[in-house]
Amino acid sequence: MKKTLIFIVSGLLLASCLPKDMQVPQSPLLSTLERKSGLISYIGTDGNMYISDQAGGKLKQLTEDAIIPENQGDPILYYQYPTWSRDGSQLAFMGISSDSDQTQSKLIIANMDDDSVKQVYASESEHPIYLNWSPDNANLSFISTSVSGQNIILQSVPAAGGDRTILDTGSPYYWSWAPDGKVMVVHAGGAATSSPEHLAFLNVDSETTTVTEYGLDSTPASFQAPAWSPDGSRIALARLADEKNEIIVTDATGANPQTIGTFTEKTAFAWSRDGARFAYIDGTQSLDAGTIGPLHVVDIETSEEKVQEGNIVAFFWSPSGEEIAYFILLQAQAEGNSSGESGGSTQATPQYVLNLHVLDVTSGESRELFTYRPTQQFLSILPYFDQYHQSATIWSPDNNNLVLSFLGQSGSPGIAVVPASGKLEPRLLAQGFLAFWSWE
Repeated sequence: MKKTLIFIVSGLLLASCLPKDMQVPQSPLLSTLERKSGLISYIGTDGNMYISDQAGGKLKQLTEDAIIPENQGDPILYYQYPTWSRDGSQLAFMGISSDSDQTQSKLIIANMDDDSVKQVYASESEHPIYLNWSPDNANLSFISTSVSGQNIILQSVPAAGGDRTILDTGSPYYWSWAPDGKVMVVHAGGAATSSPEHLAFLNVDSETTTVTEYGLDSTPASFQAPAWSPDGSRIALARLADEKNEIIVTDATGANPQTIGTFTEKTAFAWSRDGARFAYIDGTQSLDAGTIGPLHVVDIETSEEKVQEGNIVAFFWSPSGEEIAYFILLQAQAEGNSSGESGGSTQATPQYVLNLHVLDVTSGESRELFTYRPTQQFLSILPYFDQYHQSATIWSPDNNNLVLSFLGQSGSPGIAVVPASGKLEPRLLAQGFLAFWSWE
């Protein structure tokens, strides 16, 4: 055992002395001996939901009934959208089942304290597409498509079980909770079949299920999710003013706006968890709905700004607020798919490649960690990372690691734990499609 420890410590010392563009393989024993931080939820290749620690220990299989169809038209059941409560005590996720007669969606909550797994919502006409816990961890808010598919419904259901509450409608729909869990700021509407695009506050009384709305007097610019600061004192929005696209920070009532940045065509942004810094992408549209462009990091108190150039499509703040993990979209490769008989058309399917970096926001130095092909499940959240940033994280609570969903050389999906230092190679955690770390 003593020799093993010497080997591991020596490897870590070697990693600390390496040039920043080199990595060493991880010892198989390192994952066993290293200090664990939080839990990881992931969707396995069998369609079921799992949780484990970063070494694959404390493994729990939360569902066992997923069905992967062998032929077209066969019944199907799979799980998706794992979403941790802020205190790490509960995990919400969605199940989708379909057969020749109907499609049903259900919401399930797993409790880490008593190992219970219970269904809290089910519908054959409304299908959840995004989940977000209330700040007090008592209610699960979510948006769902209606039976007609022409509108989006914002709803909430108690974590302990009970009747759902319809809060609002609009298409598209984005929102941010105030830290006290009593108010949301929303950016909704604009689609042809929806209400006009608008910014508004929703006052939510969970005891009486009463919802009141009042609008903000700002014309939204091209952005998606508003963002309430972690301390509740500020709100970040994007507005069109004097023919300029501005990112503004207001007080908690939506008044006293201050411009902290401008952007070209579209933006997406997020607060650091301590609220001291703010980051945004100044970009153009990419990946169907997202934003691509340089990353700007602003110190709220000093207004000092650092810019990271590149085709950046998404970022996630570390828990400490000292680093940002960001993704650069590399030149897409294409694979041809033939269709029809001989002489038929060939259609190229884009294969996206991501380059993961971590930026030290104090020094402005960036280090490259991992270049890989993402799973389709992870790729699909990147255009909406500004909303997901408020409900999910890829960072470990101790800031030391990230969890990623990738495709191997054979195309098989896997979950990797990636050291944020960049000095050790990623290691495989499990076979799976999508993973998130718990907040605590």
